[in-house]
Amino acid sequence: MNEWWTGTKTATFENIEIPEEFGPFEMVVDERVVNNYAFAQDDPGVRLTDARGRPAVSPIVLSNELLFLFYARYDGNTAQGLHTHEELSLHSPVALGEVVTLSGRYVETEVRRGKGYVVMEAEARGADGRLLLRHRGTEIMRVHAADVVGRSTAPAPPRLVTGEALDVEPAARASWDLAARTPIRPVRKHISQEQMYVFSWGGRGFSNIHTDAAGARRSGMDRTVAQAMQQVGYLAQLLGSFHGDAWIGGGHLSVKFVRPFYVDEVVTARGAVLGEIDHDGERHLESEVWVENEQGAKTAVGWAHAPIG
Repeated sequence: MNEWWTGTKTATFENIEIPEEFGPFEMVVDERVVNNYAFAQDDPGVRLTDARGRPAVSPIVLSNELLFLFYARYDGNTAQGLHTHEELSLHSPVALGEVVTLSGRYVETEVRRGKGYVVMEAEARGADGRLLLRHRGTEIMRVHAADVVGRSTAPAPPRLVTGEALDVEPAARASWDLAARTPIRPVRKHISQEQMYVFSWGGRGFSNIHTDAAGARRSGMDRTVAQAMQQVGYLAQLLGSFHGDAWIGGGHLSVKFVRPFYVDEVVTARGAVLGEIDHDGERHLESEVWVENEQGAKTAVGWAHAPIG
């Protein structure tokens, strides 16, 4: 369980190999890991109790570890990528103190509109081999961030997140009885630089557009921008409260990042129920989800689904 984020390759699109493996690496999900996530995301709800009555946490605490697996081969201080799309599936809680195994691989590259896109697939497994969390993320690798932040960099999705919701009290818990477009009880967040520093590994020695002003200036930006995975965490908190244990053991989330979210801004994670879908022969409730800033502009948009316990 040595530190594995010590890569030396320059993080450029041209240096990517397909396929390129990362791991497996072991890490302990200890109090430090949990406290860092809970602080960075202002989410004490990641703490749980598993089926055996042991202190446990949501596997979402491992989401950024999976994203940053490429630091095992690439120098994180040369990384200037921008996250455009994230897909996550949750499968099992993690026992506090459990040794988990992380592994991933670059599986695909593509040049679109003159920019290099790379896709990583990764997963976390428990000490007994059970699947905890699965990640598939798409990033633009090594760009001058100021040139693309806030601009459209990906094809339009096949359907749109409208943000439409009924004018009724937001639902606190998932139910098959909820009408289509019933709003989900929202989660409001105010992001601080300290939270961004912890979440994006400033404490591990990395300087980037998220951790400090110097890192932002190197990419042509006048202030730090929140990492996309922090928005994923806000949506996971929204959905975890809504679905309860069913989210931890079977939740799925697909999100596109459409606008930047800067230090000291306030955003709100929202959702609206769509209805029943079939997922691998299991009945799931699907919702439209999004994050919006105080001006009402969406910063992240997507869909989520999970069973109802």
